[in-house]
Amino acid sequence: MGNKYRVAHVGTGYTGSIALRQILRSPHLELVGQLVHNREKVGRDSGELVGDSPVGVAATDSLADFLALDAECVTYFATDSGRDSNEVVDQVCAFLASGKNVVTPCPVLFHPPALDDTARGKLEAACRQGFSSLFATGIAPGFTSDILAVHAASMSELPTKVLVQERIPCGAYRVPGFFGALGFGRTPEQDAEAYPPGAMIGLFAPSLRLSADGLGWTIDDIHEHRDVALADRHYSFDAGEIAPGTIASVRMRFDAIIGGQPRLQFSSIWSMPDEPIEDWQPDIAPGSATRRLTRITVEGDPPVQVDFALNGGDLPGTTATAARVVNAIPAVCAADPGLLSALDLVVAAQGHL
Repeated sequence: MGNKYRVAHVGTGYTGSIALRQILRSPHLELVGQLVHNREKVGRDSGELVGDSPVGVAATDSLADFLALDAECVTYFATDSGRDSNEVVDQVCAFLASGKNVVTPCPVLFHPPALDDTARGKLEAACRQGFSSLFATGIAPGFTSDILAVHAASMSELPTKVLVQERIPCGAYRVPGFFGALGFGRTPEQDAEAYPPGAMIGLFAPSLRLSADGLGWTIDDIHEHRDVALADRHYSFDAGEIAPGTIASVRMRFDAIIGGQPRLQFSSIWSMPDEPIEDWQPDIAPGSATRRLTRITVEGDPPVQVDFALNGGDLPGTTATAARVVNAIPAVCAADPGLLSALDLVVAAQGHL
């Protein structure tokens, strides 16, 4: 076996901890450092922080010490929720300028052309200074909601419309803040006040724009639609309670207008109960092992339909997000310096030897 990639890690939240375990288990990667922001974690062994055996790497909260590490790549899983996007960009710029490539699931960064000019300029300058690259990816955005649709459409001559529809049963989801953020347990009136029309476009537009780039289309505008389905009985989950008449399932749909027509569409259904309480598509059969289903429909010659399922476990989408980021390390380290998207790289699984 050749030399291992030297990796420095940031983030011990839910997804970041999964990624750290994957790094520690990989025969192709060597953890050389970890940056933490919680003082209670400073000095603790990285393996112990995620319930594994000690690995001889002590976590630090010193950015200067972290930047001085001899690492080829930073796996950046620090949360972006509630943080100013400029703070995220500035920290990533510091890593890049120090000569370290960066891989991350941060949705703000995954489609560089969608960044504002100031942020993109900072990141490009940091890549030039450090001769390094940045790549953001995940499950959605970063794969099922964008690049997978581009690959499916390549099977059809001159496709005229592409639809990406997802369903995510999330009753097992326990990440703090998620329950309220999606509107579960609220009345429709409360939800409408919290999410005025267009409120979520900024989060989902980069996926649509990346897909459009891959399809050779130019987006004129993006329209947002939000549907809610109400519980007809009481539900209790670790994340919260849902009373009858309050929201138990949410569908967010985004139509990209191209040449005056809605030719590119992404919709995402998040449902707390496993059993469907609405008739939205795609559906997942009760008792199925599928915990996340993406259906891609391409109108063209021939028409194409792809059903992509993640099975088993409570939240395979989270594990898949971590795996796709970690698996991208070799490709990003080998890439020319600069800002990368899923249109620029082939991410291959790094199998065990």
